[in-house]
Amino acid sequence: MALSSYLHEFAARAADALGGDLEASITVREHGITMRAGSSGDGAGRCDQAEARADAGPCIDAMIGKSVLVVADVAQESRWDAWREQTTREGFAKALAVPSEVSPGVSVALNLYSRSPDGWPAEMLGTADACARLIAAGVRLHLQFADVEDAAAGLYRSMSDGVAVERAVGAIMETNGCSQDEAREVLRSASEHRGVSRRVIAESILRSLAPGSGDDVVDDRER
Repeated sequence: MALSSYLHEFAARAADALGGDLEASITVREHGITMRAGSSGDGAGRCDQAEARADAGPCIDAMIGKSVLVVADVAQESRWDAWREQTTREGFAKALAVPSEVSPGVSVALNLYSRSPDGWPAEMLGTADACARLIAAGVRLHLQFADVEDAAAGLYRSMSDGVAVERAVGAIMETNGCSQDEAREVLRSASEHRGVSRRVIAESILRSLAPGSGDDVVDDRER
């Protein structure tokens, strides 16, 4: 199963397990790039897309700070304007971001959205943390297998820098709902921030999130 499919399925299962009127979503942050990876409902997905485009929101802060972030009242939240506006538009009253580390520099966050104004039950926080850890373990295992498969198949050796970057730009556009220029800026900023080439960042994105990124690899020098 592709990682993107796994994360959509896990988001749906997390929402069912936690109950109530919840919508759940999962984001992945790697090389300073945050991408929406899966959601149980369209509303939660749109909230995460708004956060990823603005590069500001509770799940990003939770992953950076490595601590749970509770938003008790979305309408009164003074941070993260783009995320707050989209979340309010979707009708959510409160939110919860629960991070878990996959490996150094790679994190996931399980994000919960609710239309109920009541506070988050203490037992839900513990269950959400357990879910986030399970998600991180699944992503870790996927990336380990992907590294082995790439090494065995020489998957990226036939892919030129241009092809890798363009596919990564497309993946960022699709998952975060942003324009091509915005996706290119995300890639450029991550490359400069990490001090590595755009090719390295692009391969990491494709390996992590782009379904079928290794299928029918064509070097643009052959076109």
